[in-house]
Amino acid sequence: MEQKKVVALNKEQHAKTRISNENAFSHIADQHMLPIVVQEFVVAGAEFPVVFVKDGQSDSYQPVVLLGLAANQNLVIEDGKWQALYVPRVARNYPLVLVQPEPNSDRLVVAVDESSARVNETEGLPLFKDDGSETDYLADRKKQMGEYVEFSRMTRGFSEKLKSLDLIKEQVLTITVDGEPRNINGIHMIDEKKLNELDNEVFLELRKLGFLTAIYAHLMSLQHTQKLVQKLVKPA
Repeated sequence: MEQKKVVALNKEQHAKTRISNENAFSHIADQHMLPIVVQEFVVAGAEFPVVFVKDGQSDSYQPVVLLGLAANQNLVIEDGKWQALYVPRVARNYPLVLVQPEPNSDRLVVAVDESSARVNETEGLPLFKDDGSETDYLADRKKQMGEYVEFSRMTRGFSEKLKSLDLIKEQVLTITVDGEPRNINGIHMIDEKKLNELDNEVFLELRKLGFLTAIYAHLMSLQHTQKLVQKLVKPA
């Protein structure tokens, strides 16, 4: 795999840098899940299964969309093209990324992965104008990345709340491919039975926090697992 070369963005060093839109999703072509934020549950859940995965180190839960049914299998990208209406926020800004200049720092700086084939000086959208100021493209990308950091913080609060109420349970997803049952492990989802048994007071609190919409979007999204199965067994 090509080594990433992430360099902090600099208007002198990157004065002529352009970002090509060719193969815009090559960096996630072999990813079977992508992290999403709570603000995306409704739109992402309209097309993909939204589930939770557990971080063994921090014992926290991260919501993700499933794009495949096995590791390194992305069923949403075909011939380098994204075959869905919605593109999760996390995949939109690459090869621009946010990095911590110092370990454990709260400060984040915009950087570019110069190892990406999309970074060049001849084709695509420029990052800086001739006078050294940012282009609208770069300003928009920076705004989106800033929003993502803020939304991620809110998403952690959402996941922590569900965990504190013991609403997330591990679930083995069983799918049938070519008549053969296949299990997908490591998936967590909201326990609908426990959700329905919550005290009125707690339920009302979830509503006031704006979490109920996301909870129901997640539960409804699980039906899309079957769509991934269909993509898998599509005749050649």
